[in-house]
Amino acid sequence: MKKIILNLLICIFCSLNAFSQYSYDIVDFSQQLSTDTEKIYVVKKDTIKLTQISNSKLEISGNNYEASEEDVVITPKVYYNSKLKTFILLLDKKVDYSIGCDVVSIKNGSYQYLGELSVAAYTKGDDGRMNYNSILPFVSIVKVSDRIIFSFETPLVVIYPGMSEEATLNGRDVYYTYSKSKLQLFK
Repeated sequence: MKKIILNLLICIFCSLNAFSQYSYDIVDFSQQLSTDTEKIYVVKKDTIKLTQISNSKLEISGNNYEASEEDVVITPKVYYNSKLKTFILLLDKKVDYSIGCDVVSIKNGSYQYLGELSVAAYTKGDDGRMNYNSILPFVSIVKVSDRIIFSFETPLVVIYPGMSEEATLNGRDVYYTYSKSKLQLFK
């Protein structure tokens, strides 16, 4: 009887670990350690430094990042998962409107470009008119098993903003997954 109960507990524990879920939390930069062009993000013992070189160039903890499009303004948002000790940076790219964001991961000081989220929030801008705005305030990031899922909590999103494939969709029906070294859109 004890063996049956032990085996049952082991099976339950293994199934829970096989599909473990970890969320990423937003990290604000340290006001005391940062300047206008250099932002320091500290979570427990983990730290990353973002230095704004120009509107379209950043130095991320010693690694250079440059947007592939010219004349863009980059706005970063930093997420952190304390269980995985991993930072994810979403780098919003804006010309006259948001054209999506690049995704970068940093773990143990190792920099990895994951891909591009070609999505913008279709919301009212500061002028009260509907426009393609940054998706950053509406992103949730969760790691489930071997996938990282990027979902959007806004009524409307525009996928592929400014491109021929552009489409406006329900934000809750659109998500990206990063798995097997590939960032993929699902709609």
